[in-house]
Amino acid sequence: MVSALSAGLALLFALRAASAATVAERQATGASECRDVHVFLARGNNEPYPGRQGKLVTAICDGLDSCDYEDIQFWNPLESPYCQSVEEGAANGTAQITAYNKRCPDAKLVVSGYSQGAHIVGDVLGGGGGTFFQECKQKTSPGLDATKAPGNKIAAALIFGDTRHTANQPYNYLSGAGVNGLFPRPEDQLAGMRAFANDKRIVVHEVHGSEQHVCNPFCQRDSHNRLGFRFTNDRTTSHGVSNVR
Repeated sequence: MVSALSAGLALLFALRAASAATVAERQATGASECRDVHVFLARGNNEPYPGRQGKLVTAICDGLDSCDYEDIQFWNPLESPYCQSVEEGAANGTAQITAYNKRCPDAKLVVSGYSQGAHIVGDVLGGGGGTFFQECKQKTSPGLDATKAPGNKIAAALIFGDTRHTANQPYNYLSGAGVNGLFPRPEDQLAGMRAFANDKRIVVHEVHGSEQHVCNPFCQRDSHNRLGFRFTNDRTTSHGVSNVR
């Protein structure tokens, strides 16, 4: 006789497999046809693609007839130099968004990042550069123009657990809204990010407290990591979904 525990585990694994299959089916390839909504994901440090945000694809795309996603490409295992990874991610994110918009100019774009990926998405929107972990130097890079393609096709941007979270910005959300992260952004970068929020698009920082802005990949009980599992359980995702429907 199958125990209740065994049956429960079997159901859990089946649900996880179904969820993974749904995300995989949504993944775009270079030959994919244009979709009405296209999602870009920037994963957290040492996560496999698409990382914890894979469930966002299901949350955003379910109920839409034409929706898919792609991963922003960058190398970021534990041993990777932090600044090198974010430079690569910001450059590739900008290039991938630009390329998709050129191929599919009518598509609504959604950009989302978690942890190190949140840093990257902020750089794509507002520009990047600065000094970070181990005093590494990230080269300055421009952000997208919110008034011109492809920036004006970004319907929503979601930023979770950002190391560069900056207090009291109009797009901040939840209890950490008034607290700085480890590396708050300078005014010129913030102005670039605000341009997207001012245009009634949504940039969301889901932060629950000052201790949650960054965590190493091993502290699974830390709230920063728990944050990564809440992407579909909060109104932040609902805000993003509402902007593409």
